[in-house]
Amino acid sequence: MNRAKIKKSKLLPGPSREQQNISSFFFSKSQKASSSTKVPTTSDALTKTDIQTKDGERLNSPSKRSILGELKNLLPSSTDLLISVPETPNSQIRLSSSGEEDQLSPEPAREVALGDKNRHLSPICRSPRAKGRKLRRTMTKEGERTKTEDGLFGPLKRLFSPPEESRNAKRARSADAVIHSAGIFLKGKMPNLSSNQSPGPPERSEGHNEGKQNVTSVKSTEGEKEPQEETDQTDSGITEIKAPDPKTHKNLESSLDKDTCTITTHAHEPGAPSDSHQPKGKAVLETTATLETYGDKGTPPDQEQANTGAAATCPVEEGIEESWFSDQMDEDADDKSKKSLKVPDHVILSGGLNNRYVVVDVEERPGRKLLSISCSRSLCPTETCLLTDGWETTPVCRGDVVHLEGSPDGGWLVNRERGFLVLLPDSLVSGTSISNSIRCMRRAVLGDMFKSFDGGSKQMLNGTMVHEVFQRAATAKEFSLQKLSELADEALHSPRYLGDMYSLGVSQEEIKQELHEYLPSLEHWANEHLCPTNPKAISLKTQCQDSASVFTVSELADIEENVWSPRFGLKGKIDVTAKVQIQRAPNSSRRIPEEKIIPLELKTGKESNSIEHRSQVILYTLMSKERYNPVVGLLLYLKTGNMHPVAAGHMDHRELLKLRNTLVRHISSCVEKAADQSRLSRLPDILTDRQTCKYCPQRLSCALYERAVDTSSADASEEVVRTFLQQETGHLTLPHLSYFSHWLLLCCLEASTMEAKNGRKRVWLQSVEESEKTGSCVGNLQLSGPVGLQSDGVFLHRFQRSSVASQQGVTRCGLTGGDRIVVSDQEGRFIGLATGYLCEVSRTSVSCTLDRDLTKFNRMFFRLDGDEGVVGLSTHLSNLSRLMENSQNSERLRELVVDLRSPEFITNLSSVLPREAKDAVANILKGLNKPQKQAMKKVLLSKDYTLIVGMPGTGKTTTICTLVRILHACGFNVLLTSYTHSAVDNILLKLKRFRVGFLRLGQGQKVHPEILPYTEESVRKTRDVKTLSDLEQLYNKELVVATTCMGIKHPIFTRRRFDFCIVDEASQISQPICLGPLFYARRFVLVGDHQQLPPIVQNHEARTLGMDESLFKRLELNGDAVVQLNVQYRMNRQIMSLSNSLMYDGQLECGSERTATALLTLPLLLPVQSELLSFSQSHPELDLSWLQATLLPSNPVCFLDSSLVPALESVEQGGVSNHTEAALVHTLLSLLIKAGCKAGDIGVIAPYRQQLKTISALLQSPAFTEVEVNTVDRYQGRDKSLIVLSFVRSTAEEGNLGELLKDWRRLNVAITRAKHKLLMVGSATTLRRYSPVEKLIDHLQQENMIIQLPPAAHKALPSMHL
Repeated sequence: MNRAKIKKSKLLPGPSREQQNISSFFFSKSQKASSSTKVPTTSDALTKTDIQTKDGERLNSPSKRSILGELKNLLPSSTDLLISVPETPNSQIRLSSSGEEDQLSPEPAREVALGDKNRHLSPICRSPRAKGRKLRRTMTKEGERTKTEDGLFGPLKRLFSPPEESRNAKRARSADAVIHSAGIFLKGKMPNLSSNQSPGPPERSEGHNEGKQNVTSVKSTEGEKEPQEETDQTDSGITEIKAPDPKTHKNLESSLDKDTCTITTHAHEPGAPSDSHQPKGKAVLETTATLETYGDKGTPPDQEQANTGAAATCPVEEGIEESWFSDQMDEDADDKSKKSLKVPDHVILSGGLNNRYVVVDVEERPGRKLLSISCSRSLCPTETCLLTDGWETTPVCRGDVVHLEGSPDGGWLVNRERGFLVLLPDSLVSGTSISNSIRCMRRAVLGDMFKSFDGGSKQMLNGTMVHEVFQRAATAKEFSLQKLSELADEALHSPRYLGDMYSLGVSQEEIKQELHEYLPSLEHWANEHLCPTNPKAISLKTQCQDSASVFTVSELADIEENVWSPRFGLKGKIDVTAKVQIQRAPNSSRRIPEEKIIPLELKTGKESNSIEHRSQVILYTLMSKERYNPVVGLLLYLKTGNMHPVAAGHMDHRELLKLRNTLVRHISSCVEKAADQSRLSRLPDILTDRQTCKYCPQRLSCALYERAVDTSSADASEEVVRTFLQQETGHLTLPHLSYFSHWLLLCCLEASTMEAKNGRKRVWLQSVEESEKTGSCVGNLQLSGPVGLQSDGVFLHRFQRSSVASQQGVTRCGLTGGDRIVVSDQEGRFIGLATGYLCEVSRTSVSCTLDRDLTKFNRMFFRLDGDEGVVGLSTHLSNLSRLMENSQNSERLRELVVDLRSPEFITNLSSVLPREAKDAVANILKGLNKPQKQAMKKVLLSKDYTLIVGMPGTGKTTTICTLVRILHACGFNVLLTSYTHSAVDNILLKLKRFRVGFLRLGQGQKVHPEILPYTEESVRKTRDVKTLSDLEQLYNKELVVATTCMGIKHPIFTRRRFDFCIVDEASQISQPICLGPLFYARRFVLVGDHQQLPPIVQNHEARTLGMDESLFKRLELNGDAVVQLNVQYRMNRQIMSLSNSLMYDGQLECGSERTATALLTLPLLLPVQSELLSFSQSHPELDLSWLQATLLPSNPVCFLDSSLVPALESVEQGGVSNHTEAALVHTLLSLLIKAGCKAGDIGVIAPYRQQLKTISALLQSPAFTEVEVNTVDRYQGRDKSLIVLSFVRSTAEEGNLGELLKDWRRLNVAITRAKHKLLMVGSATTLRRYSPVEKLIDHLQQENMIIQLPPAAHKALPSMHL
């Protein structure tokens, strides 16, 4: 394996180090590194070299200082850094026999073929495997070039600067120069070479791996008819000469031509005069070829014999067989016949300042990359973008979305001096992640995936508290030692930090001591810099100025300002934003002081002025460009009170954005598409410097990922890496690693779909008007009234709609109370100002709780967008990683979950039931039926786990409530969880009636109002919890603790263990999420039914591979642990028969005769029937008998078959709907409500959201207010007296019918929500194409429950006045 190793960076000596730009910070190291390296000669084996290489050639670009100096496992993305093989199918070959060090030698070309450890690939295709040394390119179905597989991926050992000769070569380049960085164009005919040279296979040079070069075409610019071939003895490159691509944009072509060298005839004649950089008499030809290296496995069969023969020399044209030439032409044709690119529906494209282009094609040439791009969904017209000077290593692929900065005059140009390319700009990456990636790109990627593992420490807690004290002092505008001490004491007793101290096991006294050490330096800093009379001036010299300006801090404007910058694909929270007065230098044209708002980054650790810290400040200045356009940022070390200005130039921004592009590519491409099945992508290499990794929170995840991608990694070539992998994963078996690998792949697939569907980008890419049409936004809002503080960090805001907007109203607003929202300004300067939750929406006003107080923006017009948040799957992955830990809890869970060890049970109840609890338990058991009692007994006897199958209507909630009461009576600790807050609260509401005490964890906004007094927040206020001992008492007081499966990051779980964990809705919860709470209990109980709704999985491939298999279903294989609840109290006999026929083979039973015979009561049915009768008599041509039969309570199940009615579905932008079915539903509801059915007892279900909208639009009358219209998923676990189910699908066309109605489990839930009457509307002809519905229709037919609608049924819908 190739690994990376570097030394730690040290501060540059000297007083001006804080003024240095970041690029130069590293450049000094690169000079030291290059001075100690040696230049290889043709006879040397490949060693560390100071020649910059790319595709086996020197990069002839002047050296520039780079921000990304001694990076550990990050491949440099610039031509300024060492690159041997970039992400491109073409490698440059130099044909030269020169052996002189100061001339252009063939050695760089040799580097490509050599499998040396020191080589690199591009940022997205590094691999730690070096064993096979096999480089190969794969083609997707579309014919795209994909990443290099099984590549030779290595560490960046040093940063090299190019030799002086190489720089001179670039400067002296002219139109006649031999060197050409973008390919070759030939003028005039090439001379024929001696005819005795035959086209034999190439010799394998000493020190080279066996290799072959595929032929690549280059054509003469003058249009010669007869191509010439030339092959060099060492490099065996075969060249076919071909015209340049005419598609290349003219302007870009001209910019290419400036650097294009023309190889004239004399260059190939032995005695011809050559360019000044060439040795006389030695021809140098540069062309393109595709390279495949066969590593240790040997050469391809057709070249094996060549390895012993004489070297091949330049063949003449006649030597090439015709078939060979045809083959090359065919290959070329195949390459170009790419599948047309389709822009996915979720992608939003636009031109202008906030542009979004899709990459239509990528043409790679040595030293540059030409993109064909379009900002139109039709992909017409296209524009061009040329990437050079290191930008060509940007891992951009066909189909990617990019943002471009610069000037598009005749085509975009992104090079050293101008322009930026931002890859996948709508994936916002935090500045912290980017600065972390400087030392270890692998950690940054893993940190994004396994977020919760970047856990806390005493130092981090102390740092956070110092931040808080500084920020609160800034808000109060007072930094006296007395005030700071007050704020420090408040922080020490605040609930937020008490929980952290509890988790870390540190005392308040310890933290207090460390916190107070900082206070004098904070006061000193404020006295110096915030002094109103004479603030300390800070000298600033930016790169664009000859002399320094000075500036002073006038005030601290804001704290924790949230910034989203979709322009640069960045996001972050700025510690403090400061107002500064800048006084320009005396010789400057601007003499009047200028006021600016700039970011101020606080650091509590050692004053290192490190590259990471400075990069963070630069990224904050860049992301706040639209808001404040700051010229500088500040870095303040709170321990010393020293403050450093950090000014960045174009070069620093350039390097950091390249780094961001590399990081976002890794994050977004964690899965590679393969022909048969997707697979996990490789990450950047593991570091070999173990000291750096010593305190890394991602150690386990790092090793697991390596083993997941390549189980043979345990046999890594480096001893240090082998030892590391053994330490972290040696306790795991192959099945354990396979389980981890399988679920990691599934989670990555699902995450990619969730990211694609995330609508957050609409906030900055769609106007208010566009977003309001879809119902996801409310615009034209202004703050009204004062902002109220609801709780710590939660602010209640009220907004008023502007008069014009309120006249139109928020009729189509799809946002409702409880929805997550994000607030931005309407102009797009302040995107993502605050996030929070919606309280109420009316026609003219909106109220919501936000995480920031927006009072200071009271004159601004806001937009409020629904925000799904970046949900991600970090909890899934963290739980998976935890399952693989080398601990007792994890080992036991692995045995049960992965190895499927059979659960154990004890035989005697008396050993678990305390004597004093027996009477209480017997009393509780009295109210249960037989299956429920069996479930209680099974749980009490279990040593590992129990599964309770709760069929529809069998009282799962009651069973769980009773189980908790019994366990509570026995004195057991119980952790009660579920996936949703509502499911947890439903159980707690029942428990509350029986006076069982409990502690409810979670945000108050999500908790049922009646449960709020039991939340941690309420109890803390009631008891005035101020000390750690108070908190510990609160956490340990109640035997029952309740939270959702996602709430397990709470401090209570760092210390407390439970006897039992009960998980409700277990069959709906994804396996990794369900694992979370199980780590904290000795035994667990899963309650669910895998015949009902499965876990929601959006990615089709992940679903196919089994991601919708819940832990409940996996463990159900152990029948001994399963208890079935089959006595139901919901549905009458006829409705129950449907589910028995469809899913349960007659196992479901009615709990009583009363349940079995219960019917819908319609007290006013007779008047409605007589009204229908008179309507029929006045319209004899209309048949209304079907309507009369449908309304009868004695027909509890009716399927209204609309096959004969023109009731076809319609596909709209929002999805599938059926307007005729919606009208039928409206008529039925009108008549049923008129007949006396309460609107609150009615539920309408449809599988498609568009149909729900269509039906809701017809139910605007006040009579329908309480009718609930919802999807199947929202009805899980609930019921209504009457359910109307609209199937929607009705079409004569064959073809794709969608997935929803193919799901047996979804259909089972839909038909088991009704207690007394179930009405179904649909086209039996169409629905028979879905096997689950076909089985249902067959049963309905058999039981005579189908009512055939007459052809004119849609015309006979009488309008009844309600």
